[in-house]
Amino acid sequence: MYLEKAKELLEKEYKQRRKENVSGFLIEVMDEKIRHSYQVLGAGKYLLKHEPYFCNLSNEEKDFLQAVVLLHDVARFYEFLVLGQQGIKIDHGSYGAEMLEKIPEFNKMEAILPVRHHGHLIEMLYEDKDYQNLPSDMQEKVKRIAFLVRDADKLANFYLLVTKFKEMSPLFFAERVFKTPYAKTISAEARKDFEAKCTVKMKYVSNFAERALAYLSWVFDLNYISSFVFLEKLNIIERLGKCFSIFLTKEDDAKYTADIKQFIAKKLS
Repeated sequence: MYLEKAKELLEKEYKQRRKENVSGFLIEVMDEKIRHSYQVLGAGKYLLKHEPYFCNLSNEEKDFLQAVVLLHDVARFYEFLVLGQQGIKIDHGSYGAEMLEKIPEFNKMEAILPVRHHGHLIEMLYEDKDYQNLPSDMQEKVKRIAFLVRDADKLANFYLLVTKFKEMSPLFFAERVFKTPYAKTISAEARKDFEAKCTVKMKYVSNFAERALAYLSWVFDLNYISSFVFLEKLNIIERLGKCFSIFLTKEDDAKYTADIKQFIAKKLS
């Protein structure tokens, strides 16, 4: 029930915003994002099947969680529309949460908070007043769902990058965003984030090298052992390192790929 409702909502939003759009590039981005949403659903199903925390849930509960995963980017299409037409940047997570608040099936903190904060640093969830006002058992449930959405989102992007890097490079590494996109310098701040095993903050990303490092650092934001098993089984990090070698110096590519592989090995030990 929930998943079918989520599909209807996602498809309606995608089709409506796409019709309103006039930019060929942004239409291409919207088309990729609808595919991405279903890819994230696939990763979410993998985690729901393999992660012990979710194994004893009922079919209805799993259906609800799949719907939340699918809807994580429901406001992306509106975000791209207003950005392309008005040059205004909105927070698609927050806007998506507002959309869910208006739909009875999803007007629940278990859906609203994970969608609101799926693209933020996890600390923003913990600092959210709605989250803080929940009883402790509900906080744990919401946190686990947020982890599910965040992990699924990253796993889907990792897999897409290593399997279709050539096709996806213009979207993940858009030249128009940076003045000197191919500079291989990495700021001290970006290195500090990475070496602290933290996600590299986007304010430190000013070229493709730093963007590659930021993507690699997503590994530090993964939460479930099943996510690390996924990366290991498909040799994702080694393959990402090869993809990103065109942006990084040989030394940085080797060092940071090795650092992440060591991090994953510790998680799985």
